[in-house]
Amino acid sequence: MNSHLDRIQHFKGNPREIGFAAGRALGAKLERTINHYIASQQKSKDLEKLRAGALAWLRNLPKRFQNEFEGMADGADIPLQRVAEFAYIEECDVKQCSGAIYIHENQAWVARNNDFYVPELWGYATIREVDGRIPTISFDMEGGVFTPTGINKDKLWLHYNFLPVWDEPAPNKLHVPPYVFLTEALELCHTISDVETLLDETDRDGGMLLFAVDGKNNEFALFDCMSSKYYRREPSDGWIVGTNHYVACEDPTLGDADKEPLGTLSRFSRMENLIQTLSASQTPPNLPADLIRILADDGIERRDKQVITVYSNVACPGTGEIWYTFGGYPAASKGNWQRLEWPWMD
Repeated sequence: MNSHLDRIQHFKGNPREIGFAAGRALGAKLERTINHYIASQQKSKDLEKLRAGALAWLRNLPKRFQNEFEGMADGADIPLQRVAEFAYIEECDVKQCSGAIYIHENQAWVARNNDFYVPELWGYATIREVDGRIPTISFDMEGGVFTPTGINKDKLWLHYNFLPVWDEPAPNKLHVPPYVFLTEALELCHTISDVETLLDETDRDGGMLLFAVDGKNNEFALFDCMSSKYYRREPSDGWIVGTNHYVACEDPTLGDADKEPLGTLSRFSRMENLIQTLSASQTPPNLPADLIRILADDGIERRDKQVITVYSNVACPGTGEIWYTFGGYPAASKGNWQRLEWPWMD
């Protein structure tokens, strides 16, 4: 089944060249995607604020990303303002995600649901080889520059779930949105220690639960990240799970809604139970099928009209085995699961 191949793009060059190539490849389709994405969220967004703030926001990004956006706008022949709005609208979104890392036969496997809006726009993969940086695979919307999920050529896997925050970035310290941080980390970091150094150096505009797996040695960790602080959670008995609340520190943001079915506490408890059962089973697991089944569980996958599981991943960074839903939703149970060929064979 090769229908997913048109959802994979591969770009090489400096950031502006990559942006230009992506914009040219997408052409008028990029503007249609932007229009649809923004229009679908009009009810919950202040569009005047979006238009007024997008370009100033873009100009505060690291230069590497400014260059890619400028190239994309030129390549697609659409205003830079519009391309900036496409990314800036993410600043106002609350994501509801579930994830787990699990060791089997000394190999770390990761399973991830991304729960969000406008599911028909998701299910794309982009391979980027940016001059002077580590090549990456990112999972996002078509035309997306940033990603909440990806892996690099050094077999470092990163993805994050939304976390609420009650603090602010430290004054006069570099800070970026979580999705900018993750994309930057994939291109700069070789190890989990490198990621932790970047967390020390760079504050965030929002919270994130950052999953990290180093496929070179199967080390893995979870970071509960506020804007200016973070806490490292170590695995227990070869596995770890996370949804949308803090575990390594007290979380004052939790409320009654978080205890409801498919709230963060409910999904956490269900995933914890299923991963623990899988880990303790005497029967050898069927991978990736058992992890896909967990992601598709009634108590984990999101299927309502507002928030839905827009894409899912199961991966073993150490072996380069990456499974992904190239369209179809809710993604874990109804998605087009395909294995993505590892582009950098040893």
